[in-house]
Amino acid sequence: MHRNASTEHNAEVLFRFAEDELANSNEHISGDCTLLSVEDDKGYQNSLVLALNGLKVQGKKINVLTANSASEAASILAERDDIGVILLDVVMEKDDAGLFLVNTVRNILGNDRIRVILLTGQPGMAPRKDVMKEYDIDEYWNKVDLTEDKLRTLVTSNFRTYISLTELYVAKRGLQMIVDASRSITGKQEINEFTHTVLDEVGKVIGVGQSGGIVCVYRPDNASLAHCPVVASSGDFDNIPANSLAGFLEVDNGGKSNPQLVHTINRALELKEHQFFEGWSVLYFSTAHVDNQHYLIIVRSPLKLESSHVTLLMVFSENIANGFTNLALLNKLSTLAYFDNTLHIPNRNWVVRELQNMTSSERQRSVMVLVDIQNFTETEITLGREYTKSLLEALVANLRHQCPLVYSIALTGDDSFALLFHKNNRPNPQELEALSEQSLNINGLEHKLMLNVCAVDLALVDDLSPEQYLTVGEMALTTGRDRGEQVSFFAADFPAEIEARYKLLRQLHQAIADQVGLELAFQPKVDMRSGKTTGLEALIRWKQPDGTMVPPVKFIPLAEASGLMNKIDALVMKKTFSAAEELQRQGVLVPISFNVTCSDITNKTFIDSLQQLVDQQLVPANMIEIELTESQAMEDYKEVNPVLEKLLEMGVKVNIDDFGTGYSSLAHITELAATTLKVDQSFVAQLTGSDPAAATAVCDMVRRLGERFNFEIIAEGVETEEQRQLLLENGYQYGQGYYFAKPMFLDDCIAWLKH
Repeated sequence: MHRNASTEHNAEVLFRFAEDELANSNEHISGDCTLLSVEDDKGYQNSLVLALNGLKVQGKKINVLTANSASEAASILAERDDIGVILLDVVMEKDDAGLFLVNTVRNILGNDRIRVILLTGQPGMAPRKDVMKEYDIDEYWNKVDLTEDKLRTLVTSNFRTYISLTELYVAKRGLQMIVDASRSITGKQEINEFTHTVLDEVGKVIGVGQSGGIVCVYRPDNASLAHCPVVASSGDFDNIPANSLAGFLEVDNGGKSNPQLVHTINRALELKEHQFFEGWSVLYFSTAHVDNQHYLIIVRSPLKLESSHVTLLMVFSENIANGFTNLALLNKLSTLAYFDNTLHIPNRNWVVRELQNMTSSERQRSVMVLVDIQNFTETEITLGREYTKSLLEALVANLRHQCPLVYSIALTGDDSFALLFHKNNRPNPQELEALSEQSLNINGLEHKLMLNVCAVDLALVDDLSPEQYLTVGEMALTTGRDRGEQVSFFAADFPAEIEARYKLLRQLHQAIADQVGLELAFQPKVDMRSGKTTGLEALIRWKQPDGTMVPPVKFIPLAEASGLMNKIDALVMKKTFSAAEELQRQGVLVPISFNVTCSDITNKTFIDSLQQLVDQQLVPANMIEIELTESQAMEDYKEVNPVLEKLLEMGVKVNIDDFGTGYSSLAHITELAATTLKVDQSFVAQLTGSDPAAATAVCDMVRRLGERFNFEIIAEGVETEEQRQLLLENGYQYGQGYYFAKPMFLDDCIAWLKH
């Protein structure tokens, strides 16, 4: 928020804000409103907090939470569900950190109610047109254009939108609960069942037993009697093969219509009243105010009805009328809650209910195929909502054509569907493959769609709760998509794998919070000629309370996905300095390197902590090195390289890890602020593998690059004497790998070093 020197001296004028005009309106959301400011410039963030101080929306105080990076914000969002507005900087630990967080909120957390206001001081890094097209954000502002008045107005309007969306969300959930509750207390849920019961009860009321009856639905568009279908029949009419009122009349009267009965029926429809003559009763009911339907109950009794019977029938008809109305309302609620009005197919709630209502034996015989559309959001932004509506309609028609034996297709998300099959009708792998590529005709134009497909045998999820069937299936679909598989199949061990990962993540949270179990192991870097140790690399290891070691390949991806990696990296940095102090006390003077991520390098808090540890001078700066992968260094070169230069000025050396696997340009390499290139172990392994010539060429190129630009070169992954000899012959002096030593905990490492 821009503020010049003159306005700072006139704070009283600058901060005269109008109170929210809706402050006294009814509160629909309990508690205060929560705003999250995600900004790596603490000074600017403080001005945002100051400007919002005292602001209320609809009588609610706005509480402000702050985060200085996208990863920190992700952790907050994962733990809280009361955040209504996010003020989000674009450029933080990475150029697109803010946009990555938008993706996390919308697609991973699945929250489309939070209002996201993008703030940028570098519009060129994320142009408004491109960002508004590609990402689901609500506002985009250049920081220099955002005054305090604009900020408060902006936040107020977006909180109002959030409150309204939340009210709709709660109302929708309430609607579903009402429908389910109504069904549980209503004995007759379907029109056929209801009308059969009515016929039975009418017979009892007028004392004619099973004398006969029929119910028909009259169409409100003045359709003829021939188009009034029979809904239910009983008694003498139970076995008459007629599916329309006209058909019944002909069968009942020897192939000819009964003129007096036809006249009575027409009069009931015309006057919208019950009619009686001789042994016939024509009862009229309407739910036109709900669903534009009209019902007739026609009763034939063996004797002419007594006036007392007619009176009883008229009274009982009031209850019948209420029953028809309640049934119509219930069905309308069901349609709203369980069907998509645009595509006129079941929705996600219907699928969940259907899966819940299945018996175990039905699940054993059923298969669910989940599909989602690739790049659907981009298509909607580019071509518009009307076009994508036509696209979805054409896709549903295509799916029905390709899967004629499907018993239901339901819309489970904006761009996803669930198809339910009986197991003996399920598509085979080739048919699923065909589903993944769709060619649709939209207004005479061909449109190609790529789908991700996952088949879920419901027998494999029978031990889960019904609420989890669809969710676990969607997780399997997402997992397959992330692996690059257009068609995937739900595996029996997938639920256990998900549960194990979730359990491991909770344990990792606890280990980080308690700083227990996460320890460093140290692998030596050696002079391959003399065998002398020239340095150590600190590697994080996790030992659980029972002594079990969790491999990094299992917990590092979890940490990265859940926003915990920066906390682990900060812990590694502190432990590295502590280890370096202990080595000094033991008289062992070798530098220690530790791995950092791009988000660490661009995180001011992390770099400040590193600077503080160096300034304490408990460990010489030249005894500390950092390692950054080549791909990370090059991907964010313009932002990362200046920070690396500062580290070199501190005296901290910089190693470029996994060199040769990234996409470095020579122009950047020649200017890269680094001291050491570490040749990736894949090239070292190939020196004695299937393609030694190519590996030798790469190793030779890196060596000459190092000599030309004064980089020290270290070969990673040296595991055999043959590899050591080949590296020496190619001019390499330093190496690291199991041939020399495996990673060791500190006490073992010190003992090894002393020997």
